[in-house]
Amino acid sequence: MKEVLKTNGLKIGYKGKALFPAIDVTLFEGEHVALIGANGSGKTTLFKTLTGNLKPIEGNVILCGKPLDSYSPHERAKLFSLVLTEKPDDLFLKVFDIVAAGRYPHSGLMAKLKDEDYAMIKSKLEVVGVNHLIDRDFVSLSDGEKQKVMIAKALVQDTPIIYMDEPTAFLDYPSKVELMQLIARLAKEENKTILYSSHDLELLMKHAATMWVVAKGKPLVAGAPDDLKHDIEMYLNIDKP
Repeated sequence: MKEVLKTNGLKIGYKGKALFPAIDVTLFEGEHVALIGANGSGKTTLFKTLTGNLKPIEGNVILCGKPLDSYSPHERAKLFSLVLTEKPDDLFLKVFDIVAAGRYPHSGLMAKLKDEDYAMIKSKLEVVGVNHLIDRDFVSLSDGEKQKVMIAKALVQDTPIIYMDEPTAFLDYPSKVELMQLIARLAKEENKTILYSSHDLELLMKHAATMWVVAKGKPLVAGAPDDLKHDIEMYLNIDKP
């Protein structure tokens, strides 16, 4: 398996205070990993560090064979894409406009779309199952449809890694299951490395292939859900009275 991301002795946190012991983990091509932890456990801080928005206290992140901090912002935009909880709320944006924005790192100074860009946009909307919505106003979509559109945008950005922040938030249960299945399919069929955070423990135990579990002051533990049951129970309850 091809190594896409690796951390070496990575300590994360703020003002020189590490949230937990050094992290040594690896993400491989075509792998999907769920990040879980209690609120305030450090999930967001880890995401910010892995995307270069927060400097590590110690150690480093190796992305596609080079230190993360050696890449320019434009170079990073070709290596990882983000699917965030917040969604665009502009009343005039169409689904096409949202997804087309993912091509900007590849479209040059004039940001002009080429025939292959249009083809990719239509193709990735079809991959996630919302190609019929291409001309709809984005704000008119359901939460589940909006999330699929945002994933299509990440796909047309054509990066080896996709980070997703709480992708199942605000979705009904059937939509959550569908999205988890879509993540697994994209990792396998599109050969994407996907790291996503979630609070939906029941769903993760059924659908996640690999989990990273974090808690303040504790080492990150990684493995298959069934192998981490004890750690998950302990870590998710560590801050409860």
